[in-house]
Amino acid sequence: MFILDAPQVQVLAGENAVHISQLPKVWQDIAVGEAGTGLTNPQSYVEMAQLFQYKLEQGDVDLFNERPELGHLKTSFSELFALLARETLEFYGQDFKIERYPNFEVVLRECESKEAESLNEVKVARICLELFDEFGYELPASFYHVHLAPIYRDSIFEERALRFDPRDREHKRAWDAILHAGKVFAVQMKIQSIASKYGFTYQHGCGCESHLSSIDKSQGAFDYELNPEKRQRWIRSFIWTAWYEYAFFPIVPNTRYLV
Repeated sequence: MFILDAPQVQVLAGENAVHISQLPKVWQDIAVGEAGTGLTNPQSYVEMAQLFQYKLEQGDVDLFNERPELGHLKTSFSELFALLARETLEFYGQDFKIERYPNFEVVLRECESKEAESLNEVKVARICLELFDEFGYELPASFYHVHLAPIYRDSIFEERALRFDPRDREHKRAWDAILHAGKVFAVQMKIQSIASKYGFTYQHGCGCESHLSSIDKSQGAFDYELNPEKRQRWIRSFIWTAWYEYAFFPIVPNTRYLV
């Protein structure tokens, strides 16, 4: 990788990144504290955004770094993924705003006010409240919405084909990205450990069936805590993974054959 020395290129941790002024406006607002987020360390998120946009709009990916014979395709790649990167950053910049997050206490009260058969919904609400206690505004609002989703189905155990179900058309891209970011195993382990206390596990198909945090019954509870020294690394990895999953979502081949 070549480090560039140009007015519109910054260097972060030894890597090229776009200047803050080139980011979507919402990220410029986050950088100066005017976006209404709950981020305790907005600088690290802004720096990730700078790196993310640079890598996609300049084709700074392994495909071209390791296979120079494909260099003639970089311009086309950059033209497409510069657009997808900006879409991604615009969405998540907005998704970190406080007003986008669920009001967990209200959701819990609404579940508790229903009939006895809503006991499982109460458990899901409590799981999400504990997730927020753990991660707060460090993770975007869509992280919590997708884990609350089972409450709003006919049954919390209902499975839906995320890519194909018209009821989920508006949020399928964001929710699928969050669920795929669960490949960051430390965060996934924490989610499952909290859910297991209530007798549940969260599952995702990772195929065209792509269940929305499909819930299943747990066979037992277990405890898991994020290593304090690695916590921020895992959270950054989770966010980075969600971003590229969101960007790549429209070009991932899918087929009803898997449903």
